Amino acid sequence: MSNTTRLIGSAALASASLLMALAPAAHSAPMPSAALSKLSAPQLGVFHSALGYEIDAASTGWTAGDPPEGHRYIQAVYRGPAPLDGRGAPAMLTVRADRLERPVSLERYVRKWQKEYPKYGFDVIGSKTFVQNKTRGYVLDLLNRDGRKQLRQVVFLRKKDAIILTCRDQIATFKKALAGCNQIIRSFRWTE
Repeated sequence: MSNTTRLIGSAALASASLLMALAPAAHSAPMPSAALSKLSAPQLGVFHSALGYEIDAASTGWTAGDPPEGHRYIQAVYRGPAPLDGRGAPAMLTVRADRLERPVSLERYVRKWQKEYPKYGFDVIGSKTFVQNKTRGYVLDLLNRDGRKQLRQVVFLRKKDAIILTCRDQIATFKKALAGCNQIIRSFRWTE
């Protein structure tokens, strides 16, 4: 495996690992292009990226938050409604951007790091390509081996920009959280 493959795989997998470790209080100050900057409309749940895409959480009940401090690749964070039983953290959706050294196909990009998931305690329980808003995407469903977390990652790729939307929640409540995540993911579109 080349150093480039390891770097891409590590960057993509760091996204999943980060989601497992994020604490609810890990926030940073607003900055240009961040979820709460003047370039977005957090009250409407809309995020406009300088990379030429947007996502919209309007009418989902999910709230926009700042990316965690020190994680420059995370562009936006959305949190689901608080659990009804008051236990556990709400579901989370993060939006990560990876800049590639050179253009690669969507399938090749995903394959490069898909094989690495088991090393980080995740099993891929489903994956496939799809088309949305005339854009090809790739969805991966993951299960943490400790039996507590479930993730869905959706990858969109254009030229040298890979955008990875990762939804995570407790296994017991993942199916309910997935409805809101999928609605936000379906709003993804390249604007340029």
